[in-house]
Amino acid sequence: MNLTHENSLLQEISNLFDSGKIQDSVALTTQAVGSGLTAQEVVIKIRKLIPTIRQRLSAAKFYLAAMENMNYASYLGGQPSMFEDQKPFIDFSDSDLQVQINVSNSDTFPLVVFIVLNGFFSNLVSLEDCVAKMIGVFYDLPLDDRSGYIRKALNSKMPNGKLTLNLRAFHAIDQSGKPNPTGSSFNIASEIRHQLIHGDIAEIVFFPSWSLLGFPSDIDLYFNNSFFPAGTVSKHADTEMIAFCKEAYEGTVNFVDECYELIHDDLQHNGILPV
Repeated sequence: MNLTHENSLLQEISNLFDSGKIQDSVALTTQAVGSGLTAQEVVIKIRKLIPTIRQRLSAAKFYLAAMENMNYASYLGGQPSMFEDQKPFIDFSDSDLQVQINVSNSDTFPLVVFIVLNGFFSNLVSLEDCVAKMIGVFYDLPLDDRSGYIRKALNSKMPNGKLTLNLRAFHAIDQSGKPNPTGSSFNIASEIRHQLIHGDIAEIVFFPSWSLLGFPSDIDLYFNNSFFPAGTVSKHADTEMIAFCKEAYEGTVNFVDECYELIHDDLQHNGILPV
């Protein structure tokens, strides 16, 4: 992943801490509703959240690599004889680990697809909660996991308008001010994750099968068309499983990195934390 502004943000936090410019939260000093954080707790919390965000991105990248290395062609309705001397269903490695998964029969194949997708989307979506918590600490907002509340609170804070715009663009807000379920790759990812929790994998992913004449012309896996904007057909490139997951992952990395950059600029402009 390419989080180019992570180190500069951490360095700015260290500089503010060393110069005594980390403030207690307003909720603590005014005894307002909410527990509030001391200056030291502010730094500790942020220094935990930033690595947690990186861990979630790393985990999502792991599952994406598993998807990209799937050898599922033989499982799409093939005959038993086709599984002889078959390559592992998933086989990939890097400098830190090696992963190999063998699937004994075609019935187990959708289960492994479910496990991989569930791991990918759970980590991708949950890291946004970490980003919301981090923003709440930086801007001294009540500790609330709901990103919608974070956006509304930042709307009244200037010069933080650029951060608010970044949040609204990432979530694709509709005219009523609520996230549009089909308005961005992240919102679509959230819907897919919700269905992975409550639905059957066969309702989420389209599994093609061999035709009577031999190999099908297209053996890619596709997400259900209902997750995408109206007018998209099931064979549209944007619904292909790996292509969409790569887009969602890269978009989330860019979103996080831009948040880091905007927060860093605010810290430098204000010279204090919380801003």
